[in-house]
Amino acid sequence: MTTEKKFDAMKLLIIGLLALNLLFGIYTAFFKRDALWLENMKAGGTQNMQMAKKLYTSPVYIQQQKDTLDQILQSVNQAQDTTVADQPAVEATTGTIPTE
Repeated sequence: MTTEKKFDAMKLLIIGLLALNLLFGIYTAFFKRDALWLENMKAGGTQNMQMAKKLYTSPVYIQQQKDTLDQILQSVNQAQDTTVADQPAVEATTGTIPTE
């Protein structure tokens, strides 16, 4: 392959990648706008969405959520420990069937 053909192929590849990047950017911009509109509607409007954002970024709310999650994890771990402790010990077997 000649140098000129390699250069033309490289230019075509770069143009193709740029076109794909542009199309992806346009798609993402429209999709993001629709997703934001949907989230605003779920919250009951833009004003409610702003209040929800303020709540979710509040240090007090974040700490309450962390504390709750810590309590749940502790309960789950305690339940697992209790279940394992309550199970009877399994005796070792030889793997043979006893004969009478």
